[in-house]
Amino acid sequence: METFQCDKCGSRFESAGRRFEYNSPVYGPCSKIIADCPECGSTSDEYRPPKRSNRKPEPGPAASCPYSQGGRCCAG
Repeated sequence: METFQCDKCGSRFESAGRRFEYNSPVYGPCSKIIADCPECGSTSDEYRPPKRSNRKPEPGPAASCPYSQGGRCCAG
């Protein structure tokens, strides 16, 4: 069983799904698993939780300034 999320009504549900093959103008022949939403009957794609970002926040300009005073760069 796969988990799906409906774009139309927003409900999440589990279903066996079915394979849908299509031709992407960028990637060529592709396929994905789809299912019909039990709430509204709309075709839904698999639900994939958002990936967590491993990016660290970039330091501001004051963090790299050797003359930093209270978060401000005084050289200049």
